[in-house]
Amino acid sequence: MPDHGIVPPALDPADELNAPIDIDLRSIIDPIMQQRTQSPIVIPSRAEELSKLVAAGMPRDALPLSEVMAEVQSLTDNYCRRTSHPGFFGFVAPSGLPTDPLSHALVAALNQNVTGYPASPAGATIERTVVKWLAALVGYNEQAGGVLLSGGSMANMTAIGTALIHRFGASLRREGLVATAGARQPKIICSQAVHFSIQRAAGLLGIGTDNVVCVDVDDCFRMRPGKLAQALDTHDCPICVVASAGTTTTGAIDPLDEIAHLCRQQGVWLHVDAAYGGGGLLSTELRPLYAELEKADSVTMDLHKWFYLALDCSVVLYRDPSVAKRMFYDRSDYVQYPFDGPAESHMFFHLSPELSRRFRALPFYVALRHYGADRLGRNVLHNYKCAQYLSRLVQAEAELELVAAPQLSICCFRFAPPSLSERRIDEINRRIRQLIEDEGDFLMSPTDVHARPVLRVCIVNHATRAKHIEGLIKRVLAIGQKLVAADTCL
Repeated sequence: MPDHGIVPPALDPADELNAPIDIDLRSIIDPIMQQRTQSPIVIPSRAEELSKLVAAGMPRDALPLSEVMAEVQSLTDNYCRRTSHPGFFGFVAPSGLPTDPLSHALVAALNQNVTGYPASPAGATIERTVVKWLAALVGYNEQAGGVLLSGGSMANMTAIGTALIHRFGASLRREGLVATAGARQPKIICSQAVHFSIQRAAGLLGIGTDNVVCVDVDDCFRMRPGKLAQALDTHDCPICVVASAGTTTTGAIDPLDEIAHLCRQQGVWLHVDAAYGGGGLLSTELRPLYAELEKADSVTMDLHKWFYLALDCSVVLYRDPSVAKRMFYDRSDYVQYPFDGPAESHMFFHLSPELSRRFRALPFYVALRHYGADRLGRNVLHNYKCAQYLSRLVQAEAELELVAAPQLSICCFRFAPPSLSERRIDEINRRIRQLIEDEGDFLMSPTDVHARPVLRVCIVNHATRAKHIEGLIKRVLAIGQKLVAADTCL
């Protein structure tokens, strides 16, 4: 190169960042995997105390990695909630699979930005394969499509955004909801048991939470089709109907066949939130519970729930992905890919709001290839049977009351001796839940059913066995009886 007298920049070798990491990953990961099933599930802590265990200000100087890891482990070894514990029954938390640490390390090492095929041919090929597997699981045909997202909330919002373009057409993107809807009031129709992410989506998309119409549920917490029909007749601008295939509180599955029929009659988009319940499709024995799911226009499933994967991976599936493209398709000076084109031009951001995306499909691909869908499905079925077992144990105890029988793998019950007032029963159940969490072997998230506290058990862990169900019942009875005895002594 000619000498122009221009001095090239140079980085001090001591400042280079590409030196190999001199640390044994297995020595860090293996103890974590061994501790995941050890009690206590969570150690009580104060935020002020934990903040003292990490650096207070922006670090300016380098430290040996061994010192950094020791600092991190001083916090994470003791103060991470162990959602992989077989006694963790709270929320709908991921248990994770033994293949996940390897898969996620590979995701980080490969560092693929899977915006589409041009950005990552390998990543796009694996993700499109995973989407095809999941679409077939739902019952969709070869024309279906979808995209992996961060979680059920993002997936539900993406599906409702697609329903908006289905309702109002392409002008919605240009003119906005207010101009397109005019004097009409767009509505989302769902059940009272729907996940609150639907209200959040309504707020974010400009529909408004006041325009989420929640219809009554039956005694099994399922949407009443008759009430849905009334709502569809009452409101002149329904955006979509959101049905649930596994509600978060009780695990109820709405009557999908009747709901799908009503939506077809009215030409209304049907979205099914199966974020929690979708994993049940892996079990051939449970699959009939989801009859007519394939008639939904879109479906959400979280792979980091009942598919057992570690966080984070959700999917939104479309029976006709071209509708989603009408909402999310974009071109720019430096991003120029056709609306319809060969597989080599496929872009995932044409189906959702996300642009930059990590290689989310890889952990599921590895897990499904290693374990197989049938083996995972037998674990899902075992979770279902454990919930049924819990229900029978509850019904066999005079001091326990079954509040919501399990339809999938969630069971809600109460400690309710007949001699106690409803107010005292409520107080005792709140105390039981907290005292059991304090003991460390079991954890249930605070939950109300019919505005009264219940003991909610959500079983989505492949490590949970019948002995854990028996142990929980034993502790609930022992603690409840002790609290009642303390009342008697007053």
